[in-house]
Amino acid sequence: MNPQVTLEELLGQLKRIPAEWLDTDGHKVLESISIVVERINDLTIDQDLIKIILSEDPYALDVFRLFLDMSQDIFANEMRIRGVMGDFTSIRKKCGNNSEEIAEILMELGLADVIDTHRSHEWTLQDVLWDRYGHMRGRAMTAQKRGSTLEDAVEAILIELRDEIGITFDRGGNFVSRSGKHAKADFTVPSKEVPHIIIEAKGYEATGSKLTDVLGDILKVLEVKDKDSHYFFVTDGIGWYRRLSDLKKIVEHHQRGDIEMIYTISTLQDLKENIRDILASR
Repeated sequence: MNPQVTLEELLGQLKRIPAEWLDTDGHKVLESISIVVERINDLTIDQDLIKIILSEDPYALDVFRLFLDMSQDIFANEMRIRGVMGDFTSIRKKCGNNSEEIAEILMELGLADVIDTHRSHEWTLQDVLWDRYGHMRGRAMTAQKRGSTLEDAVEAILIELRDEIGITFDRGGNFVSRSGKHAKADFTVPSKEVPHIIIEAKGYEATGSKLTDVLGDILKVLEVKDKDSHYFFVTDGIGWYRRLSDLKKIVEHHQRGDIEMIYTISTLQDLKENIRDILASR
């Protein structure tokens, strides 16, 4: 087992949980937006022009999808029912060899009319605010998923352990102690009915009521869990910088031995090895 972590060490590990949009592909799409807008300029939008643009720059497909106001999944479904199979990423890769077929479908979906409509539209302040609200709401919904992103990372290492040494685990729900008491847990190994290892995973990018909920969740687990059950806490996100007092209390529980170890995304492999060691010593 690793030595105890301090508040200062934990703060040094915290980093922004990926929002999963402005990655390498995101930067390429932003570059392609400028290229496509300049390329079409005031030209007549026809299938041949779309074909040429797609063959020159596969990320132009992302730009045309944005013109059509479709998510990647919806766009891929529209392509699928018209004979172009695969998810959006694989369809993008087909733009080199299948640009004519994809351009034909884009025209069928009304790309030319949409672009012409946007060209003739004079944006008002109301339009700007509506558009900004849509993007902000999208970012807010993405932020809500960051906690799940952290849980998915924990689940990934548990799946690795399942494949490597045959462990079993449950995700979510209430575990049951030997005294018959119940409490929520993000993960239990080997099961909710036999919670030998309990893992809580919470990530925060912004402040809010949920930042205080985690303290209550931790206290409930500590009240209910069996003394010989191992309890780990996994967290990350720069939102903790706004709630240092809460994080300090969690670290204090760790240093008293209530929480066996606190991990971040940077130290998840340590969690994996600690679980392996615990199970090997049984």
